[in-house]
Amino acid sequence: MSGHTLRSRYMRKFSGLTRYARWEGRIIVASYLLQMLFAIIAGHVAIHYADGTASYALIAFLMVFVATRCRGLNNIVHECSHASFVEDRAENKLLGSVCASAVLSCFTDYRDEHLTHHKHLGDYEHDMDLQGIEDLRLHDPLTPKTLARHIVTPLIGRHLPYYLGANLSDKDGKVFMVMKYALIVSAFALLAFQPVTALVMVFVPFLLIYSALNYWTDCMDHAGLVASEDELDASRNIVAPGLVRWLLFPRSDCFHLVHHLFPQIPARHLESCHRLLEWDSDYAKRSNATRRSESAVRSEATPAFPAE
Repeated sequence: MSGHTLRSRYMRKFSGLTRYARWEGRIIVASYLLQMLFAIIAGHVAIHYADGTASYALIAFLMVFVATRCRGLNNIVHECSHASFVEDRAENKLLGSVCASAVLSCFTDYRDEHLTHHKHLGDYEHDMDLQGIEDLRLHDPLTPKTLARHIVTPLIGRHLPYYLGANLSDKDGKVFMVMKYALIVSAFALLAFQPVTALVMVFVPFLLIYSALNYWTDCMDHAGLVASEDELDASRNIVAPGLVRWLLFPRSDCFHLVHHLFPQIPARHLESCHRLLEWDSDYAKRSNATRRSESAVRSEATPAFPAE
């Protein structure tokens, strides 16, 4: 069965799922920005009072946490590019531009490139998302050797020429361009006055950890599957525990197969839709869709849908 067939089977059921109201979207964006700010402040305090293994473990966690909040902001940009984050289309563009600026990106460019990814998934000539990382060979079959290469690539910095960069254009508007330059100036000002804090809590999380997470996420989404001609086999879900998802897959980023099959689904409903799709035998039998057997799913009560 093809992804097109599965989509036609569930398209009506998954249409019209609620998006956030404007005020809810703004609170979510603000929460990610504040989480990042408080983590940097907490890291600054921990650095200056570090004493023993526990302190250094806390600092390491906070560094990763800052990078994951960047991931969360980037995922909101992704949702806004599909106009699925909040109800109002103009508000999606506004919040997408805010979040993109916070990670030194450009919402307009991201949206235009990402939509080609959905239209031409795996076609390096037209898929602008994957075109720039073709040399990293996500299309290679996923063997133990290939998996080891994907794990090591960010650890030796080989991904950096492909994932490290800033889009400082004014395509989202002059205000957002100024915001990006202001963030850069603020980071270097912090480097001048608090060099250790700046390096440990800002530059390393953003330049190294965030870029590594982006690469590994692309691998988890598509590595070994890019060559598939069927959408049902070209992406995968990572069904991780809730705490892991909150930290490493913010905004339900782990249900990537569901997203590719139904890009109109707001991220808040991806898990509910996944649970419902597990009851479909054509979906449930695929290891890239779920790790649970169809019989295990059938032994459970029918999932409530949609989850609010």
